Amino acid sequence: MQNIIALLTALATGVTFGAVSQLHEDGTGFVAAPDVQDALGWDRATLQANAASLEFVAESESVTGISWTCAHAETAEVLPQRTDLVVTESRAITSRPENLWGLLPVRGFRLQGFDGRGASSAVPEGPAPHSCPAGPWTVVEGSAQTVETEGEPVLMVRHEGTQHPVPVG
Repeated sequence: MQNIIALLTALATGVTFGAVSQLHEDGTGFVAAPDVQDALGWDRATLQANAASLEFVAESESVTGISWTCAHAETAEVLPQRTDLVVTESRAITSRPENLWGLLPVRGFRLQGFDGRGASSAVPEGPAPHSCPAGPWTVVEGSAQTVETEGEPVLMVRHEGTQHPVPVG
C-alpha cells in the first residue's frame, strides 16, 4: 500500500520517472514537462495553467554553399567567391498534454505527428552565384563547387507567438 501511495504522490507532484523528451522523424514523440518549463522559464503551476495553449514545432536548417573563383584578366589575380543559401523549414506538430486519468498534473506532451502546416524561407548570404566583380574579372572555368549540409531538426515550443528551443535526447 505504501508503494502505491508513493507512486501516486510522485505522479501528483509532476515526477516523470526519467522521461526523456524525444522527437522522431515523423513528428511523434514525447516532451517531458520539466523540459518545457525550462524552455519557457516557467514554474510547474504556470505550465499547468497554460498547457492547453502550447504548440510544438520542428525546425530544421540546411545550407547550400556555392564557391567559385574569379580571375582578373590583366593581372591574373585570383579572387575566391562564396555564397550560402540558408533554407529554414518549420513544421507544426499535433500534440496533447498528457496526464494520468485526466486528474493529475500534466507530466508532459505526447507528440502525435506533423499536422501539415509548415513554412520555409530561403536566404542567400553573399554575392550572386557565379558572379565576379565588375571590370575585367571572369569566372574560372571548372572552379564552381557546391556543398550541402543538413541540420538536425530542433524541437520548439510556441507560446503566444514566441518560440523557445526544447532539449531532446
